[in-house]
Amino acid sequence: MSKPSRFDELNLSRLNLISAVDQAEVTEWDVTFENQGRVVRVRCEALPKYAVPHGLDSDVTAALLNLYIEQGESEDGRFAVSATTLLKLCGWHNTGKYHATLRHCLERLHTSSYSVSGGWRDHPKGRWTHAKFHFIESLDFSSADQYGTFDERTVISGRLADAIVASIRGGYIKPLDTEFMLSLSRPRTRALYRILDGARFDPDHPDQPLDQLEVNLIAWAEQCKLPSTVPGNIRRALASPHEELVKRGYLRAVAITGRGKAQVIRYEFVREFTPMDSVLARRFRNYGVADGVARKLLREHGRAFLIECMDRFDALVQRGVLVVRKSKAAALMHLIGHPDEYPYPGVASPERLPAAGKEISLKSLEKASRMEPLLNVPTVADELAALPVEQQAEKVVARLSFLYRKRLNAVDLDSVRQAILEGRAAAPQVLEEAVAALARNEQDVFVQSLKSQLERV
Repeated sequence: MSKPSRFDELNLSRLNLISAVDQAEVTEWDVTFENQGRVVRVRCEALPKYAVPHGLDSDVTAALLNLYIEQGESEDGRFAVSATTLLKLCGWHNTGKYHATLRHCLERLHTSSYSVSGGWRDHPKGRWTHAKFHFIESLDFSSADQYGTFDERTVISGRLADAIVASIRGGYIKPLDTEFMLSLSRPRTRALYRILDGARFDPDHPDQPLDQLEVNLIAWAEQCKLPSTVPGNIRRALASPHEELVKRGYLRAVAITGRGKAQVIRYEFVREFTPMDSVLARRFRNYGVADGVARKLLREHGRAFLIECMDRFDALVQRGVLVVRKSKAAALMHLIGHPDEYPYPGVASPERLPAAGKEISLKSLEKASRMEPLLNVPTVADELAALPVEQQAEKVVARLSFLYRKRLNAVDLDSVRQAILEGRAAAPQVLEEAVAALARNEQDVFVQSLKSQLERV
């Protein structure tokens, strides 16, 4: 997977297309506001049976965005995933209740339509554009019955909106600490965190987060898509999320001043709260490094430098060049603080890293990569064989969906995944044959052979 970090698309987080309420009954909303001299109008229309996207839908949209990024950012926005894996990405339990909830969330995101007038940012061109879309433009899934019930075998395939795909591929994204977001207690709090985290970023300078934010209470309620315009009701709706975000260390303080419709909310963010993508957080925890220490290291050194140090640490330990005497955490911290004292693995005369506290440059990274010996390069089969069978099946499903998107539907992918899980098909062999058939321009032959094999077993 190309980008293991967790991100959010800035148009979605800034405009907020998901109502920050636990339950919704309305079938549309229409918000108009002024931003930097521009009049922006955002509208949502939903089917009566689903209501507008709200609550848990925010978890699903964040999961789908990062799934799309991790599966390689295909040009047409296609994605494929099992319901079981998508539930994990959402931070939900793998139970029948959440299978049903996931299905309804996906249907709602597929059928609800959005219209953004003058407020969708085309980041590469530096322009504000209009956009009309469904978050999920196409949706296909396998099911246990004629009613579309999700179960343990369900595979979901779909396509994200072109506007969202173009924005992600154009780099208009920001870090999103999904582990922190999913640890928050209620959907409303998670949605508000995501909205606030998007509002911290200047659309013209997305690399410069704000320390403070002041918003009109009524305008903020519209931004959060809260159903009431009564100041007292708005304050009560936001009170619990505010309390939790302060308690959890994301907000330093929240103050509401003024009277009536002129009330203003003043948010103060904790400057030291640095978003941690899940890969960095997981790796640091494996070494025994606390989250607080990891955030401090990220602020001081930058992600690229830390990843390079951890990779070098692992290689040196594996080859016996570095012997851990106390703890992995202490040894890794010393390497990060004194990089010049450690060699690059596999070279006799190591080049030196930048001094501690400086983020490694692209030129240095390129130089380091050239120094690594090009021996024993793992094949696709090697990489898959090293994974648990569940991950092997997910990778094959995602890859086949990308390579054979017009030839294999969700039901076909369901059958392939199940065959791998049950040991009736070998993931490395399936994927190698798929790639080889593509190179020979024999896709139809491969698909026919694959389906025949699955039918036989």
